[in-house]
Amino acid sequence: MEQSTDPQDEGKMMDKSIGQMKDSYRTIDEKLKLRGEDPLYLLIGKVLLRVLLIIVMIALSPFLVIGLIFAFMAAL
Repeated sequence: MEQSTDPQDEGKMMDKSIGQMKDSYRTIDEKLKLRGEDPLYLLIGKVLLRVLLIIVMIALSPFLVIGLIFAFMAAL
């Protein structure tokens, strides 16, 4: 059996997942925001975590691109 999905439903699901991703990023960004009243060790920790997250995002991006390519190939 072939499962057919409505393009509008797919768009809604995509918008929902993108919204959740943006909310997650905003939450992490707020927690890692540098504030003047933060002690030095906390500032260093926040900077290190931000750098680590950037490295993780860069490392995962090729896998996301490959996954998107396979998804488009499967859809065609």
